[in-house]
Amino acid sequence: MNRGRYDAIIVGSGFGAAPPALRLARAGLRVLVLEKGPEIVPARDFRQTQDPHYLLRWFRSVGKGDLGLTYIEGLGGGSGFYEMVTLRAPSQAFEQAWRGRRLWPERIDRDIMNPWYSLAEREMHTKQIRPEAVPASGRVFARLLRDLGHDCERARYAESGCVNSGFCVTGCIYNAKMGPLTTYIPKAREAGAEYRCEAEVTGISHAPGGGYDVDVRTSTAARLSRLHASILILAAGTVGTARLLLGARRHLGLASGHVGRNIAWNGGVKAAALLAPDLPDGDMFVGRTHAGVICYDFLRSHGVSVSAVKAMPLMIMHSVRLRQNPDDPFWGQTHVDLMRQFRSRVLALYAMGFAPPAGRLGIGRGGKLTASLDASLELTDYYSRTKDLLRDLFERSGCRPLHLEFVNGEGMPHSGLHAGTAHQVGSCRMADQPEDGVCDMNGQVFGHPGLYITDGSAVPSSLAVNPCLTITANAERVTAGILERAGIRGEATP
Repeated sequence: MNRGRYDAIIVGSGFGAAPPALRLARAGLRVLVLEKGPEIVPARDFRQTQDPHYLLRWFRSVGKGDLGLTYIEGLGGGSGFYEMVTLRAPSQAFEQAWRGRRLWPERIDRDIMNPWYSLAEREMHTKQIRPEAVPASGRVFARLLRDLGHDCERARYAESGCVNSGFCVTGCIYNAKMGPLTTYIPKAREAGAEYRCEAEVTGISHAPGGGYDVDVRTSTAARLSRLHASILILAAGTVGTARLLLGARRHLGLASGHVGRNIAWNGGVKAAALLAPDLPDGDMFVGRTHAGVICYDFLRSHGVSVSAVKAMPLMIMHSVRLRQNPDDPFWGQTHVDLMRQFRSRVLALYAMGFAPPAGRLGIGRGGKLTASLDASLELTDYYSRTKDLLRDLFERSGCRPLHLEFVNGEGMPHSGLHAGTAHQVGSCRMADQPEDGVCDMNGQVFGHPGLYITDGSAVPSSLAVNPCLTITANAERVTAGILERAGIRGEATP
């Protein structure tokens, strides 16, 4: 095996990997970033298309039953394909409790996170959408909520020069999306961080003289390379980091039973309706993928935020059957008539909230990763209450709710409760003590000095907003602590 020595090795390159790569490199450390997926150059690699073959170059998923998790393998992780919306988690997110314990470490709350949120927002050029740039579907949603006595806020986005093309989730060809792929990573490279793409970590273990050995397989090497680092940072995502630790449990002597468990996913619930006659036309396909506005009025009463959805046609075709009535066929003239109204007269709502952390990952036959859901009365009640809320909003505004039937990859309806998301967090969650999680509030794995987790797998709860900004801010916080405890002078912190 070939050996290479680094001060820090970071596994993954997305929202949780970008801050440590930049800050450690700027502090003078020799940093190596290992990305399993390919290099991505937006102007070269992205296309405005819904071709599944194109999307499957990067999109991956695990789970076919009651829980399905979607993630990206490629430079920058999900930052090349997210909707640009970057929202701070509400203060209630940090106060959540589940089965008798506070989910977040006691010393982390919204006030503690605010300076790190600000730092991440500055790095990613986050700004509030201008009123005239709110898509038509967002304006209709805001009007519906206003008529019912509720307020909406214009969302904040990480963008610079957005042209509102509507292809946010297939990759921005205009280089206007300001996630880690276009902000942190170029700066980290400039500071000296080395990036290796198509480099799969196959094993991690304690090195005899201290630090960690990392086994890596690349597409160009005939055999494994063994690398060494004093600091090893896992930031391969909720799925990737859990997979690594599950596979390395024996080599690391990792005793925690929480690895791969406690997965939260924002409890996404969707509903759709034909607009009331007095509401203006919307447009499901024009403008940014995200509808531009969000309502927080239901956080205290229902534990959810609500926004409109601008699903792309491909998403609708492969994941849901829409009907005006449960007994209508989902083909033929009845369906054609509904589809003719879809673009301008159908509004879809999306609630995200404080769903219990009831998902888990495991290793199945042949070493295949599996995903499942620990259904509970609390989880069932959450989905029931949230569906009732969305239906009530539609009915009180005079809209006609549609019947939605979500289907699996074979086009068959899911039986029972099903959760599908790209917002998964918590598989290696932070906690105050080893009995409750995998790493401490500083991101260090319990009992393993120098081994850190900085991605969404460390985030202990659903957030009621997409998690990208919280992941980035927490990674900034953890990285500052790594440098401080090592006595290394880094950049000025918030």
